[in-house]
Amino acid sequence: MPGLIAQRAALPKQAATQSVASLSSPCFWFMTAVVAIQGGHVVEHIVQLLQVTVFGVPDAKALGLLGYVLQFNGTEEWLHLGYNSLYLLSLYALIVPLWRITPSVLPTRAFWFFLGASVWLETWHMVEHGVIISHVIANGGCPCPGIGDAALSVSDTVLHFFYNLLAYAGVALAYLLVLRDRGYMFNPPLPV
Repeated sequence: MPGLIAQRAALPKQAATQSVASLSSPCFWFMTAVVAIQGGHVVEHIVQLLQVTVFGVPDAKALGLLGYVLQFNGTEEWLHLGYNSLYLLSLYALIVPLWRITPSVLPTRAFWFFLGASVWLETWHMVEHGVIISHVIANGGCPCPGIGDAALSVSDTVLHFFYNLLAYAGVALAYLLVLRDRGYMFNPPLPV
């Protein structure tokens, strides 16, 4: 009966190359939004840094782009507090989904980098914003130094640029690895 044996259909190439554990579609689109929105926030901090270093705008008056529009108590610090609170909650929401795809999609080191650079640093960043807001309330506006800028003798513009850049780096790296797993990026073979 060899003529009656049906041949097994070949698996589609996409299914054969995609890992068994991958980020669900809702999680993927949530992470896409987080990466895109935080990317815009980093651009705001780049603009703010350029205002101070290139255009000579005093630190207290360098508010990026949105800071000039969205102020309360004469400062954009409330905007930062609200935004960074949502960003931190988003990072916490990504911990378990990213852990579930570690190490099959996300190498263990990349997951720990996400936890350290994004989650832990952004948690500290929120402590900084809590101190800043306490100064805003006490002073009815600024001056409103945080912990790091006072301790390190750097401007809050420079310090918060680096906070945001590093907090973005961890989630951006994880996102690139997820994109690679989903086949949206070229996946070169690893050297032996």
